[in-house]
Amino acid sequence: MTLTGTEEGGLLDKGMTRMKCLFPRPEENEEIPIQLIDMQQKLAGWSPRLKRSVYVDDFKDTEDLKRVRDVTLLRVYNWFLDGESLIELSEMEKSQFEHIMDMFIRHGGEIRYTRKKAGGRLINYFRLEKSRVSLKKVEGRLLSDIL
Repeated sequence: MTLTGTEEGGLLDKGMTRMKCLFPRPEENEEIPIQLIDMQQKLAGWSPRLKRSVYVDDFKDTEDLKRVRDVTLLRVYNWFLDGESLIELSEMEKSQFEHIMDMFIRHGGEIRYTRKKAGGRLINYFRLEKSRVSLKKVEGRLLSDIL
């Protein structure tokens, strides 16, 4: 079966929708380039009425929620979406992200978000892509010496 450009583009767009949304869900070998905007500690719980997770700051706001837990909520710039996305992290995932963030601050590059299988389920995983810009030694000279 041969796909025309329009059909092929449509299939690619459908495959990318899981990465171009508020809560991106890349597959195991897919990566999303991101930049950190904000990191907050929140209480998360499932709202049966809304049929989705809800994030609150105070424990008294959790009385109608199920499976209440402490999470770290990353607000990131998602380059595929060309806008903001949210990523919910467990304590283990937060520590891995902080390690990558420390390396990013020291060495630069690009942070990539993906998910990996661990114990039969997918967990959030981050890696640092080295910068492709070559670093060259620049000799310092005064403009007056050049002119």
